[in-house]
Order: sequence, then C-alpha cells, then structure tokens
Amino acid sequence: MQQGLDPTEWLTEEAPEPRDIHWSSFSSSFMKRWISRIVVVVACVALTILFLIPVVLVQGLANLEQLETWFPFLKGILDLTIVSQIVTGYLPSLILQLFLYLVPPVMLMLSSMEGYLSSSSTEKSACTKVLWFTIWNIFFANVLSGSAFYQVNIFLEPKNIPKILAEAVPGQATFFISYVVTSGWTKLSSEISQLTSLLWSYVTGVFSSNDDEEIEVPKLPYHSEIPRILFFGLLGTTYFFLAPLILPFLLIYFCIGYITFRNQLLNVYEPKYETNGRFWPIVHGSTIFSLILMHVIAIGIFGLKKLPLASTLTVPLPILTLLFNEYCRRRFVPLFQYYPTESIVKKDKEDQNRPNMAEFYDKLVTAYRDPALLPVQYARNNSSLSSPLLQSQV
Repeated sequence: MQQGLDPTEWLTEEAPEPRDIHWSSFSSSFMKRWISRIVVVVACVALTILFLIPVVLVQGLANLEQLETWFPFLKGILDLTIVSQIVTGYLPSLILQLFLYLVPPVMLMLSSMEGYLSSSSTEKSACTKVLWFTIWNIFFANVLSGSAFYQVNIFLEPKNIPKILAEAVPGQATFFISYVVTSGWTKLSSEISQLTSLLWSYVTGVFSSNDDEEIEVPKLPYHSEIPRILFFGLLGTTYFFLAPLILPFLLIYFCIGYITFRNQLLNVYEPKYETNGRFWPIVHGSTIFSLILMHVIAIGIFGLKKLPLASTLTVPLPILTLLFNEYCRRRFVPLFQYYPTESIVKKDKEDQNRPNMAEFYDKLVTAYRDPALLPVQYARNNSSLSSPLLQSQV
C-alpha cells in the first residue's frame, strides 16, 4: 500500500532480520538508487564485453593452428607432444579460471552500489550477475568463438540458432571436461583445505597488536559458489547426450562437493543471516534455462542428422518446459517474496504459549537500532596505553 502522495518517498517493505540489514543504504534516495542501478547495468555489460578478450585468448591456445598463425616462431615448440597436450588441454581452462576469480568480488561490489537494504538482497543480486556472466562468457563465448560463429549476423536469423549450436557445442566438449577438472575439482580441494584463509590468519596474527582479538568465523560466499554449481549443472544437462564422457567428471564433482560443503556448512562456516530459501528461484530459473537450451540443441542435432520426425517431436518439449516454469512462478515464487498472513497468524498463536517471549520482546526493542547509535563500550584496564598523561595529586 502506498503511504504518501509521492510514490518515491516513504517507501515500506518487509524488514529483514537485524543481522541482515545494510544500514548505509537507508540514506540513499530513490533517484540515487535508480541512477546507480543504471550505472551498474552499463558496467556489467562493459565487463561482459571486455571479458571476451581472455576468452578469445583461451580459444587461441586451444587451437594449435590458430596459435601457430599468431606466433609462427613457436611452431617448433608446439610440435612437441607434451607441450601441445599441456597448451591445448590444461592451460586454456587454467588461464580462464584465473580471470574468473576476479568476477565475483567485482559483481558483489557493483551490487552493493545498487542500494539494497539487506545484505542478502545484495548477495542475491550478485549471484544472479555472476551466474549469467558465467553462462554467457564461459559457455556461449567459448562455444561460439571456437567455431564458425564469428559471423555476427547470426543474431539476425534466430531460426539458424539451433543448427549453429548443434554444430558448435559438441566441438567444445574436451575444453569443458578440462574446465570441470581445473575449476571444479581444484576448487573443492582448496575449499576443504582452506589454505588461503590459513595463511591470511597467520599473517594477520603475526602483525596484529592485540593477541586477544577473536577470529572472525567466515560465511559461505553464495554469490560465487551457487553460480559455479549451477553452471556445472548446465554442462551436464546440455552435454549428457552430446558428449557423455563429461558425466563421470561431473558426478565425481557433485559427490565430493556434497561431502565437502556438508562438512563446511556444519563445522567451518557460520551463517551471518537467514535468507529463508530466497536463492532457490535462481536455482529453478537456471535449471529451466538449461533444459530449454538442451531442447534447442537437440532440435538442431536432429536437423543435422536429417531426422525431421525426431525434430518435430522435440519441439513441444521447450513449450511444456516454459508452461511448467510459468506454473511454478505463479504457484511458488510469491512464497519467496512475501510471508503469507496465514503462516504469520499461526506463528503468533504458537509464540503466545512460549515462556521466553518476554525476553524476546525486550531484545526486539533495540534489535533494529542503527549500530552508529549504540553506546560504545570501552574496556576498563590500567594499562599504560589508556592511562592519562597527567596525574592529579590529592
């Protein structure tokens, strides 16, 4: 319900939990948020375009003929079997992964500029940006730049997209298998070892002047881990009938990943706030997109194989998938946006019989107070660092 005459002022929305509030965004005006989001969209598009440079570099490494054309003096070295296998197999995905490490922090910074009132909304926005950035720059850019898809006018002829994808996607199966190994398996090993966090805590402990400082428990970076898992799901969905050899690598990743993240969530990470499952629509949307992409590629494959009956029978599948997505959007998405009144009333009735509700209401009075307004607690000690410079004598 609109509160005032001006729809850009006196805006109300459901309050997140106290730990989730991003207090610095409360001072942002409607116009500032609107302009910030436009700037963020432009920045994301520019970053996506600039990232095509390392993608083209990676595809050049994966193609020996193209690499010899660019650097003729390397022809003798590239003729060695070991060198050619390393350059075309492992090195491209490794270089691409090094560039990708910069994307999640940048997207999180851009999302924080949009003026969301909660940290979960900021991280959810960053998660969406990283996911579609990964799908476009890792999947489509590699597939299309590694084939005859250099023709820009293909976007002017959408009817040829299934055929082009059917020709281009199978040729990149080897690259994506090595990408699963370098990005997936390597990330799981670094996740369970926590070597970076260990070195950082050691360095900060050496140079810290306060020995009693508590170690901050980390939280799971949803904006970087969820897109990676969903992207591997997309690879499995699109390649299971084109290159089944990728499935064992993905199966190993998901099995080890389940064990790893289960341990991390129970014993290592601490949730800084509760999102109430609001990242699930991103997972659902990515799954639907993967299914539709698989259907489109299948239609193109059957067309290349001169199987018109199979192509015709496959056409209803993306339509049924979109209908199912529309049903889920109308049936379940509102539950992730607003709390139903029926559940709230039921919860209030249950809370009336709890003995600790008085203590809860006492804490609620100061739960949503700006941390800048809270009193500062000074430690009382007699150390030389806090003693006055002048001593009064009585």
